[in-house]
Amino acid sequence: MMRKTAWIWFVGFAAWLADALLSLRLRNLPHARLALMVAIVFFTAGLFYRRQT
Repeated sequence: MMRKTAWIWFVGFAAWLADALLSLRLRNLPHARLALMVAIVFFTAGLFYRRQT
């Protein structure tokens, strides 16, 4: 069962991933790489908090 507040991590992941894709489109590679790393951190945190009871 997913915790009630775990969804916020996945929303953050989607927002940072969208930022990374937009930065790639605008050819700002350093910002895109940083945004992708932050998105991975948000996704990992979401997986961690999802499994807690």
